[in-house]
Amino acid sequence: QLVLNRLQECVQYSISVRAYTNQGPGPFSEEVLDSSLNINAQVPQPPDVPPNALTATSANLTWSCPLEKNYTVISYSVNVTLDKPNSVNAGCIHGQNHSYYFTVPAYQRYLYISLEPFTSYSFAVLVFTTEGEGALSMPRLFTTLQAPPT
Repeated sequence: QLVLNRLQECVQYSISVRAYTNQGPGPFSEEVLDSSLNINAQVPQPPDVPPNALTATSANLTWSCPLEKNYTVISYSVNVTLDKPNSVNAGCIHGQNHSYYFTVPAYQRYLYISLEPFTSYSFAVLVFTTEGEGALSMPRLFTTLQAPPT
């Protein structure tokens, strides 16, 4: 384990490692790209889906984003991940990672409809303020209710 210190904010870094033994150096590992965070980035609280706000086909998401300074919220971006391959939902075909983003106004709630019954989802929220983009919240996982018998 190695801790990298004194990284610059909002910079993309490329990292690879190489082992050395008494036989000499081994090959370099595959390159990993990652970006350092903006230390002033605002991070919303994970979205909440109270039990009474969940049905077989909808979820009433709420979240909060306590701003440390007098930033003005412009919008939020909600990341939705579906745990069911090869499905179509709300007109969006879920790709290989079954995840997509959509933008909502500066409200801290969103009623998401057209969900599939008895399916697992995760939601995470990103805030956009007058000072720039924040960091993505931790995801909230839940499963929609089973559809009533027909």
